[in-house]
Amino acid sequence: MLLVYLAAAWVAGITVASLIPLPQALWGLWLALPAGLLAIWRHDSILRRVHVCFLLFVLAALRYTVALPHFDERSLASFNDRGATTLVGIVTEPPDVRDRTLNLRVSITQIRVDQAWRDVSGMALVQAPRETDVRYGDQIQIYGEPTTPPEFEDFSYKEYLARQGIHSLVRTYGGAIRTLARDQGDPFYTALYAFKARALTTVHAIFPEPAASLLAGILLGDDSGMPRDLAGAFSATNTAHIIAISGFNVAILVGLFSALARRVFGERWLATLVVILGLAIYTLLVGASPSVVRAAIMGGLAVLARHLHRPNDALNALALAALAMTAHNPFVVFDLSFQLSFLATLGLIQYVQPLTRWFEDRLARIVAVERARQIVGALGDSLIVTLAAQITTTPLIVFAFHRLSLVGLVTNLLALPAQPAVMTLGGLATLVAMVVQPIGQLLAWIAWAFLEWTIVVVQATANLPLAALDIGRMDVLLLALYYVSLFGYTYLRAAAPTLPYPHTPLTPPLPHSHTPTLAMATALVLLVWFYNLAANLPDGKTHIEFLDAGSAATLVRTPSGARVLIDGGANPSVTLAALGEGMPFWQRSLELLVLTNPDDAHLAGLVVALERYDVQQIVQVRAPAKPTAAYLKWHDLVSQKRVPTQLAQPGLQIALDQNLRFEILQLGDNDGCAIARLQAAHLALLFADSASENEQAAFVESSAEPSTVLVAPRRITPEFLDAVDPQFTILFAGPAARDQPSADLLAAFSQTTLLRADEHGTIEITTDGRTLAVRTAR
Repeated sequence: MLLVYLAAAWVAGITVASLIPLPQALWGLWLALPAGLLAIWRHDSILRRVHVCFLLFVLAALRYTVALPHFDERSLASFNDRGATTLVGIVTEPPDVRDRTLNLRVSITQIRVDQAWRDVSGMALVQAPRETDVRYGDQIQIYGEPTTPPEFEDFSYKEYLARQGIHSLVRTYGGAIRTLARDQGDPFYTALYAFKARALTTVHAIFPEPAASLLAGILLGDDSGMPRDLAGAFSATNTAHIIAISGFNVAILVGLFSALARRVFGERWLATLVVILGLAIYTLLVGASPSVVRAAIMGGLAVLARHLHRPNDALNALALAALAMTAHNPFVVFDLSFQLSFLATLGLIQYVQPLTRWFEDRLARIVAVERARQIVGALGDSLIVTLAAQITTTPLIVFAFHRLSLVGLVTNLLALPAQPAVMTLGGLATLVAMVVQPIGQLLAWIAWAFLEWTIVVVQATANLPLAALDIGRMDVLLLALYYVSLFGYTYLRAAAPTLPYPHTPLTPPLPHSHTPTLAMATALVLLVWFYNLAANLPDGKTHIEFLDAGSAATLVRTPSGARVLIDGGANPSVTLAALGEGMPFWQRSLELLVLTNPDDAHLAGLVVALERYDVQQIVQVRAPAKPTAAYLKWHDLVSQKRVPTQLAQPGLQIALDQNLRFEILQLGDNDGCAIARLQAAHLALLFADSASENEQAAFVESSAEPSTVLVAPRRITPEFLDAVDPQFTILFAGPAARDQPSADLLAAFSQTTLLRADEHGTIEITTDGRTLAVRTAR
């Protein structure tokens, strides 16, 4: 237990130093006190341990103060909030692709001040347009404004970035980044990140969304493509740990690496070193987040203990991991992911066995001891492990997010059994597909069933009434009292004897066999496959989904089952998830893509759809006078894939199915955007979300016909609304205040049924050409 006490003293020293800002010199002088006491009482074993802990406490405080940033005239942070300027630096990590931005970690080496270049040092988080062509190791020139990261009421972005050594935030705009040189990074990391990029590309090629982003998070530590609503569902059900790479993933890798290494090298040191090296490389591959580093250290210690034939004390291993990580970066103590990972692991170490004994004891009163153990063993990886982890993590989650999940236990019980198959089959499918994609694709269809099961369980339980309760702020003293009471009680009960179980069997024991597990896994795969097939079979009706993608994005499923995407929205993750969920899992084709406005808000989702899917034809408006990076990428993809493309012209009609056609009615000023209509027998849907007031007036003058559904612009004239006379009005609005509809606009729609994608979520209209039904996601 000495290592545990030393780790506790070290972490306490860092915490106290953060609360009491004393100079380095004063903490250095304090070192003399524990050192002197240790010299005086070196022969007393108990006092010697106390003084060693005291020494570690002071050393930790000194380590924290030494690690605090100190800015001078050569520090990038000293130029924060002085206005826009030009900077030069090298990209130090692979770009983090988000829906609307590209986050780049850049080591800045030069800044332009007063028309002269000055050498500086410092790490910046650069936010660039999503389609910016930048990679790891690029030396880039940036035009932007270095600013101090903001602090919000419930979250300090400044402190979050500071823990990662970043003290400047640089926002850029289109054309503000220029690549000066390629391949300026470390050759090892260049190769490592190239492999990761290829693996991510393979995952996205063989899995539909959102399963692809879920697997990318579980396997490669990159969940940036996951839709916001799905990520929120994982958070609301206390299953976010499934996405985060942690001890579970590392345990599987240790088993695989160990089996392969022993087969090749036998029981030799070389095999152990190969396993530890493999863990280290995987840790770097997935980003070396605190939870991964903690798991890798503990996994490496377990491998080493096995080779040395020594017992592996998990508590000591956890303490050593905490010591090593906080010695390297003392600020990680305040990282929420580190805290949750540490507490979850501590909960497993301390409470899995007591909970197992408790359940076995209760069951042994009514069934045979062996049967009780088998039943509890079957529940151990889900129910008991979840309970043990939630004992130690739930208060911190409530404190950090002000929300208590009431369905977390049930969700974990249903979702966790599928995770070994997700990790092993998903990883195997990815590796095989990188070599022979058709074989990897077959494996991916099996792995997809377990991913889809996880997603369906999480979404279904998150949508239950009272799935999570808003708790409000929790006092930090109450949080501290909980943990002091919990660990105090645990310490006092540690020496309590365990009562033996009765040995008189009441019923015969269950035979041990892997057959039921395999049968259940097969049944699950078949169930998910048939459910997906039944949900996406053609039903003779037209299904139109208006997506909550930040801007106009409409997915159409024709009566015969073809898919059409009209504009792509500003949030590609939402569009890709709708495409993946809205067609059979093996289908990767779209009948038609339509671009009615060449701006990024309409184009972003179309670009990724064209990347991931085989497209039969495209209808698009003319290129803008000043093409953005997104439009240039779109143009390149259309050329590379050689997709048949038609330029939008008034009168252009495309028959999508019997009694279903798409037509262009009018082009806007300078042919910049289009007003279009989807005609389903007697029902018409008018797409006019980009129409200006002048274009609306021109449409009215052209003897506009009424439409059942109007996809409305954010500024609408009374004459246009009267001419269209819709029963339903669809309005797209982004989260920013500037993208929200005005009060006058909302008042104009008082005589029609207004459906807002930002409030109602995805809006689905189903029609047979004569009647229609409307369903909203929320």
